[in-house]
Amino acid sequence: MKKSKRFTHRHISSITKSLGIVFFLSPFSGDPLGYFPMSIRRFQTPASLWLVQQDWEKLGLILPRSILKWAEIHATPKLVSDFEITSCLSFWHSRKVALVKQSAYPGVYLPGRGRNWINTVLTAPSHLGPMSFLANLNADYFVVRQTSEPETYLWKEKFAYDADPESAFRWVEICQKKQEAMEVVDCDQIRWDDYDLVVCLDIPVPSKIALKSKKPIWAYYSVEAGGPLHKRSLVKPVKGYQLYFNHCFRRYRARPKNRSHVLEFPFTFQSADSWQSLAQNTHPSTTERHGAVVDRASWEASVDDKPSYMTPLSGDAPAYIQMMTSRQFAIWTNSKPRWGNWALEAVQAGCLFLGRADSLAMSGVLLPDLVVPDLASAHKKVEALLKNPLHMKALAYTQATLAEHLAFRRPLMDLTACAKKFFAK
Repeated sequence: MKKSKRFTHRHISSITKSLGIVFFLSPFSGDPLGYFPMSIRRFQTPASLWLVQQDWEKLGLILPRSILKWAEIHATPKLVSDFEITSCLSFWHSRKVALVKQSAYPGVYLPGRGRNWINTVLTAPSHLGPMSFLANLNADYFVVRQTSEPETYLWKEKFAYDADPESAFRWVEICQKKQEAMEVVDCDQIRWDDYDLVVCLDIPVPSKIALKSKKPIWAYYSVEAGGPLHKRSLVKPVKGYQLYFNHCFRRYRARPKNRSHVLEFPFTFQSADSWQSLAQNTHPSTTERHGAVVDRASWEASVDDKPSYMTPLSGDAPAYIQMMTSRQFAIWTNSKPRWGNWALEAVQAGCLFLGRADSLAMSGVLLPDLVVPDLASAHKKVEALLKNPLHMKALAYTQATLAEHLAFRRPLMDLTACAKKFFAK
């Protein structure tokens, strides 16, 4: 097998000289090549990271993936400030937002009118989805009836890769009938021009309605990250829609570089404040956090005995919220690749997240001291952290600050910037 060419100091130096960038020898032992731009400085948080400005993303287009992977765990961009996020929230305060799914999608929240956002979120099957549209932007929530237009059936494409497509379709039909027996509405019954932003899960609203209703920004997720609709949407949005939310929460949006219609926007669009409100309104408690919740796949993959303080993830939304807001640690060690939404959600819920970087497509919330390959290693790490509470507190602060930036502040700031341009036309 032919070995891949290893980038050396000389290779990086020749590349960067042509770009007019000067490098210096880093004293940090975790630096894989030993060179970083003069603009990069040590980020003096309680748990230090390298401060690498967001414009470094341009250089990231040509650097080896080993550097990009290193930066996702060891470096941090400049974080969105309190002043900037307050300004963004103020911008949306006077504007109307709608969050929409169709009855054929069984995920996130069930239909129902007259509920506050907390009661809506409590209808989720487990993971809580993009709840900050409801909690922080005060969005109206609609479940619309499946229409006949072909673009509203694009969700079917994901089942082509299912081991048992027929069984998957039957499950969707059962969920659809259940939801349509509740308070769903027809797309043409909603006054879309009353809204400034409409966020859709898949394509529940036909293109002809989006094209006709020109006042709002039409944005959407593909609920299946990495599926056919997701891949096409990275190149071009569905007709009638202006923005695509790509599920991602990379610290550096370098490769692939997002096109102008694509926002780095996680499905776990959640603020830490929204999680605190959920905890206070569902099971207020004054006791300190304790124990660890372990992702079910990680739990089942480990055949060894587990420590008594570890508990497998389980339960509906109320039980899930209680578990996530009462545990001190959240652990993921499964070797099977996953997107990483639960990692982000766990930190926003207040847990310190430990996990495997090599099995998370989005590893941005991991810190160097919190990377563990298996549950036995996680147990040792937890014991060490509990013996050093100051270090654990520093790690928790840094991880929570990063998660708030990736899950809520940066996506909202980017969305607000797009909205200002749209409404200025």
